[in-house]
Amino acid sequence: MSLEKWIGVDQGCTKMLLTAEYNGEWIDEKVPTGLDVTQAYLHEQIDAFIARLPFEPEGIGMGVVGLVENDELVLSDTKGLQGMKAADFARPGRPCHIINDVKAATVEEASYYDEKDCMVLIMAGSGFAMGVREQGRILLGRHGWAGEMGSLVYPLDGELQSLDSISGGLGILKRAGISAQQVHERLIAQDPEITALIRQAGTYFGIALVDIVHTFNPSHIVIGGSTPSYPGYMEAAKQVLSQHALPAMLADCELTEPHDLKRIVALGARRFAYEKSKFVQNNTWTN
Repeated sequence: MSLEKWIGVDQGCTKMLLTAEYNGEWIDEKVPTGLDVTQAYLHEQIDAFIARLPFEPEGIGMGVVGLVENDELVLSDTKGLQGMKAADFARPGRPCHIINDVKAATVEEASYYDEKDCMVLIMAGSGFAMGVREQGRILLGRHGWAGEMGSLVYPLDGELQSLDSISGGLGILKRAGISAQQVHERLIAQDPEITALIRQAGTYFGIALVDIVHTFNPSHIVIGGSTPSYPGYMEAAKQVLSQHALPAMLADCELTEPHDLKRIVALGARRFAYEKSKFVQNNTWTN
């Protein structure tokens, strides 16, 4: 069994990325999904992708949006997929395992760091999600919900508001009342209102980073996603971090980006499924 012969799937809310490796090159395919996507559609697209590959895969790893328990998607905003089981996608001699998408990304990114490192992965897109790898183990919490960073609350305009609503991509667009493209254009034009909004969003993200540094004492914080690309956003976040994090803790913490942001979820799901399958074969895996 070889990791290179497993395929990875990133099943997102708007698209699904399928990834395979062959002779040192990546074979990628994107297909649209949506909140009304069905399990039958996923089957069709995955089978079609596999049929076009120049090799027979040994297994499938799927990263999915939602709460995963025992290889089943038990809670998801995509109602048509709720209750989906990894076994539904398995074939004789080709097992399948599923994992939450951010946990998958954490698995992949953690593979680049020493097990003794404490690594925090933050995906900052429409909202926030976080994974933490400490002493070789991913922190899951009681039901696998650990890392709901976007639900942290902070005072703004006289009330407590979630980090998602203040600093997340959708929250920014809602507050700005314009599209993401228009936000970028008005930032380039140095529009004072939008510039201030982005700096405020970045400032609150920086406050959250201070909390993360003080809570986990990480050696690395890996930040991916599209929202930090707004000009001024990360500058404001880093300024807050440098001013308010304990210097000794911050000195040992590196802020960096994912090694392969495009494929991080698919590759992490592939790696997770491959490793889990090896444990299952040896009768040593426990959920």
